Amino acid sequence: MTPGERAEVRRRLAAPPERVFAAFASAEVVGLWLTPSPDVKLTVLELDFREGGHYRFAYDTPQGQRMLVGGTYRHIQAPKQLVFSWLIEPPDIHAGIESQVSVSIAPSGDGSELLILHERFERADANARHAEGWAGALDQLRRLLTEAR
Repeated sequence: MTPGERAEVRRRLAAPPERVFAAFASAEVVGLWLTPSPDVKLTVLELDFREGGHYRFAYDTPQGQRMLVGGTYRHIQAPKQLVFSWLIEPPDIHAGIESQVSVSIAPSGDGSELLILHERFERADANARHAEGWAGALDQLRRLLTEAR
């Protein structure tokens, strides 16, 4: 695997693994945080949270661009692991490449350690884009979990 084929983002979160995991399982909650920045609007078009279930998201930027992403939940082990495919639809420049996202959640003190490993890009330029997107999303997740305490 070459360096450009993966993005790895970690966050320490002040919430137990069960709460962190639950943030991935609900369409309502996913819609509150899984965007690269607060000005990108996420519409959850489908979220069938089970192994073999599908999801589909629409991301709308302030400039009027729309990106569609979909995939399949491949492995779910509450509250510590989640694996799903990630496929961006045309006309995006990264369309047609089915990558994989692995989410690991471990207890850490009175909170959790969250690791996102996004891999199998097949394009070196996808690494930075996805690492930046996940970093922004996890910052929003951190805020959401802190506010909900």
